[in-house]
Amino acid sequence: IPYVRGVLDSLGVRNGPSHGEAMMTADGPCLVEMNCRAHGGDGNWRPLCRALTGGYSQVGATIDAYLEPHEFSKLPDKPPSPFKAAGQEVILVSYSSGTVLSTPGFEVLKALPSFLSFESGIQKGSKVDYTIDLLTGIGSIILAHPDPVVLQRDIDFIRHMEKINGFFVYETKLETLKRPRANRYVDDSDGPNLTRHMSNDRPELRGMMRRGMTTTDASKEVVILVDPYSTGCCIAQEIKKRGYSIMALWTNGFAEGMKSHVPLSCEGLTYSAQLDEANTLDETVDLIRRAAGELRVVAAIAGGEAGVDLADALSERLRLRSNGTENPNRRDKKIQQELIKAAGFRSVRQSAGKTFTEVEQFLDSETYPVVLKPIESAGSDGVKLCHNFNEAKNHFDSLMQSQMVNGGACPAVLCQEFLQGREYVVDHVSRDGIHKTVMVWVYDKRPANGSQFVYFGCVPVNPESYEGRILIPYVRGVLDSLGVRNGPSHGEAMMTADGPCLVEMNCRAHGGDGNWRPLCRALTGGYSQVGATIDAYLEPHEFSKLPDKPPSPFKAAGQEVILVSYSSGTVLSTPGFEVLKALPSFLSFESGIQKGSKVDYTIDLLTGIGSIILAHPDPVVLQRDIDFIRHMEKINGFFVYETKLETLKRPRANRYVDDSDGPNLTRHMSNDRPELRGMMRRGMTTTDASKEVVILVDPYSTGCCIAQEIKKRGYSIMALWTNGFAEGMKSHVPLSCEGLTYSAQLDEANTLDETVDLIRRAAGELRVVAAIAGGEAGVDLADALSERLRLRSNGTENPNRRDKKIQQELIKAAGFRSVRQSAGKTFTEVEQFLDSETYPVVLKPIESAGSDGVKLCHNFNEAKNHFDSLMQSQMVNGGACPAVLCQEFLQGREYVVDHVSRDGIHKTVMVWVYDKRPANGSQFVYFGCVPVNPESYEGRILIPYVRGV
Repeated sequence: IPYVRGVLDSLGVRNGPSHGEAMMTADGPCLVEMNCRAHGGDGNWRPLCRALTGGYSQVGATIDAYLEPHEFSKLPDKPPSPFKAAGQEVILVSYSSGTVLSTPGFEVLKALPSFLSFESGIQKGSKVDYTIDLLTGIGSIILAHPDPVVLQRDIDFIRHMEKINGFFVYETKLETLKRPRANRYVDDSDGPNLTRHMSNDRPELRGMMRRGMTTTDASKEVVILVDPYSTGCCIAQEIKKRGYSIMALWTNGFAEGMKSHVPLSCEGLTYSAQLDEANTLDETVDLIRRAAGELRVVAAIAGGEAGVDLADALSERLRLRSNGTENPNRRDKKIQQELIKAAGFRSVRQSAGKTFTEVEQFLDSETYPVVLKPIESAGSDGVKLCHNFNEAKNHFDSLMQSQMVNGGACPAVLCQEFLQGREYVVDHVSRDGIHKTVMVWVYDKRPANGSQFVYFGCVPVNPESYEGRILIPYVRGVLDSLGVRNGPSHGEAMMTADGPCLVEMNCRAHGGDGNWRPLCRALTGGYSQVGATIDAYLEPHEFSKLPDKPPSPFKAAGQEVILVSYSSGTVLSTPGFEVLKALPSFLSFESGIQKGSKVDYTIDLLTGIGSIILAHPDPVVLQRDIDFIRHMEKINGFFVYETKLETLKRPRANRYVDDSDGPNLTRHMSNDRPELRGMMRRGMTTTDASKEVVILVDPYSTGCCIAQEIKKRGYSIMALWTNGFAEGMKSHVPLSCEGLTYSAQLDEANTLDETVDLIRRAAGELRVVAAIAGGEAGVDLADALSERLRLRSNGTENPNRRDKKIQQELIKAAGFRSVRQSAGKTFTEVEQFLDSETYPVVLKPIESAGSDGVKLCHNFNEAKNHFDSLMQSQMVNGGACPAVLCQEFLQGREYVVDHVSRDGIHKTVMVWVYDKRPANGSQFVYFGCVPVNPESYEGRILIPYVRGV
C-alpha cells in the first residue's frame, strides 16, 4: 500500500480511481503497470467488496471523490482488518477444447453457498479452447461467505469441476480427455420413467468381461425366468447370449408397470414366450410345456423377489436344479429367523401377524426402538424404525392397508428388535450346496431428513478383512439352514456387538438393475453374480473354475453411490446429471428424475434420486469423486426447480443473456444473499444534481457501473467515445447496468477544442462537473478534457499516462524499484535489450489491458516472433498496437492495489493478489483474484508504494 501510493504520486495521479499492479519480488515491490481507471471485470466484484469492507467499493468511492467531498472524507484510509467476510473471484480454467452442446455446469455453480455472481461468454455453439491467459478463461465467478471454510470448500469444488470438464457437454468427443463421457438414454416404455447414463469409454474394464459358452446344443433348450425385472433381465440376457431360448413367467398379482422395468443394458430383450401363472401349479406346468413345444426346459430361475416361491415349486415339479419347497415360503422373513435360530445361529427377536393383536404383546414388552416391515419386503419398502408403541401401531395399520412395490397387498407385518451395528450384504451363487461368494458389501446407511434408514451407497468389502472372515462363514451357514442349495442369493446381515445377525435372505440376485456388474468385474478381475448364476444352473465346468471368494486385495477401487435429496420441488432441468458423467471414476448412472418430476426429501431407498456406479484403479481419485458428489447433494447441484425452494436459504441465481451486438455474455447474478443487503451504501449529493452533467469517456465494463451510480445520485450522464474504440465494446454493459441510458452519446472530434464544443452543445444548460475515464482507452482523453474544462483532473503534465514504459521511467526517477525494459515500434529498437537481457522476458503491448497480448518468451527467436505478431495485431479495446514493451521477468507474486484519490489524498479501497499458475503450457494463466488483508505484511508494504506511484 505505501509503495503503490508512492507510485501514484510519481505519476501525478491525484484524482479518480486507479488499478495498480505490482510484483512482490525478493527485494520489495515493483510496479508492473498502473491503470488510471477503475478495476475492470464489469464491476462484478462490487458486492464482494461491500461484503469485505462493510459497505463500500471503488465505484461509489469514485463518485464521492469527484462529486461528494464530504462523503469521500468519511471513507476509511484502507479496508478493515480483518475483513468482515471471506470471498474472492475465481476465474475458470479450461483443460479441454471442443464445440459446446450445452453448459450444465454453469447451473451447478449457481447452487454454491458462497455464490454471488457469474459471467461467461461461453454458450451453445461456442468454441472452447485450452485456457492460456486471461482472455481464454471460460468464465469468472464471484464468491463470498461469512464462513471461510464454506468458501474454501466451494473453491475446491470448482477446481475439481475444471479438472473433469464438468461445465460443458461437447458436440464431439474430446481426444484430450481420456476418461468417460457417457451416452444418454431415456427409457420411454410404459414402465418406470428412468433416465440412464452408461460409460462406453472405460477401456481398462473391457478386458474384464467374461463370456461363458455352453458345452451342449443350447438351441434346443429353454430357460424359464419367473418375474424377470431389474437384474433378472440381465440374467435372461446372459442366458440368451449363450444360445438358450428364454421364457418369461409372470406370477399372479405382479405389478404390470414392473414388467417393463428393463435395464438399459438389456434394451431390446425379447422372450420366446411370456406366460401368466395359472390357478394351479399343474396348470402352469401345462402352459409352459405347450409354449416350449419341442424345446427342453432346463432351468427355472427366479428373476426377482416375487418369483422365488414359484421358481422353487416349478423347478421341483419339473425335476430341475431346485431349492425345493421343503421350507415353504422361503421369502417369509419371520420363517427365515426361526430356521436359523433352530440351527443355532444368532437371530432377531421378533413377532409377526396379520392383525395387531398378534404382535401387541411383543410390542408391549420389547425395548424401543423396534423395526416394522412387510413380511415379504423388498429393499427398504415399508421399513420403519418406530420409537414407541403408538408409532408402531400406526405403522402396522398403514402397512396392512398398503400395496407392495412389486404388486399385491401386504400379507403380514414383521416386528423385530432393532439391531445396533453396520449392515452388510453377502452375495453368493450356489450349486448343489457349494456356495461361492461373489461379493461382500456394506450399506452406507445414515440418518437424513428425519429418517434413520437412508441409503447413501453400497461399498465393497475385502473378503479377507475382519468383517469378511466372519460374515462369509455365517451367511453360508444361513444358506444351509434355509435349504438354499442352488442359484443366486443376496443376504443381509447386521454386524452387532455379539457377532453377525441375519436381517434377511433374498433368494435371488442382487438388485439395482445389475448396474454393479462392471464394478464387480473390475473388482474381481472378470466375473460377477450374473454370469456365475448361469454357470451354476447350466455350466458346471465353468462354475467349478470360479474362485471360492473374490480376490484380496481387489483389482480396483469402486462403489455404488446412492444420491440423497435435501430439498423438494418440481424439476425444470437436471444439469447436475451431466456433470456426474464427467467424473473420472464414472461407470454408470440411473435416475427416475427428469423434467417435470417431483423431487422430495430422501427418507429411504425408494426416495433416493439416483444411483451412480464408480470404479477407478486409484482409490484417491475414487474418494475425491465421492466427496464431489456429496457436496453436490448438499448444495442441490443436480436440479433447477420450477419454483424457488424455501428450504434452501442460499442463492439460486436468475439467468440473463445479453443478446446485444457486443460480446455474447451469459451472466448469472445472485439476488438472494440477505447477509449482504445491509452492506449497500448509497451516497446522496448535497447540490442540485439535476442541473449538472458528468462525462464518461469510453464507459464499458465497470465504467457503466460508475455511470449508473452517478445517475442514481441525480446527475445526467453523457458517453464520449474515443476515436478507434471498438464498436462491439460499446455494448459491453454489465448485467447490473442493463437499461442504462445516456442523455447523449458523442464521438471524439478531430481536435480537443472541437470535442469540447460538441460536449457544450450537447449539455445545453446543464453544467459539466466531471470528466471521468470509463475504461482504459478513455484515460488520456479524460485527463485532457477535464484539464481543458478546468474540472478535477490528473492533467497532461505527464503525457500518455497509459504508456507502461513511461510509467517505469517516472517511478525510477522518483527512486522506486522499477523494471528493466525497452520499447519500440520496430524490432531494431528493442533488439539490443533482448540480446543482453536474461531470459525469460515479458513482451506486451505498451498500452495493454489485462493480459491482452502478454507473453513470457524464453529465447531471442520466440521474443522476435511475438514482437512481430503484436505489431500486426489489433488491441481488444480497438486500434492497432502502438508499440511493444519488453521487460525483465519479475519473480514473485503479482498484487493489485485499488485506490480512489481526491486532490492527492489516496484511499485504498481493496488489495488483491492474482492467483496465477502455469497451465496448458502457459506460464500466465489466471485462476482468480484473492483479497489481501491491508494490515498483512504485503499490504503494509504495497499501499505506500502504490500511493507513491
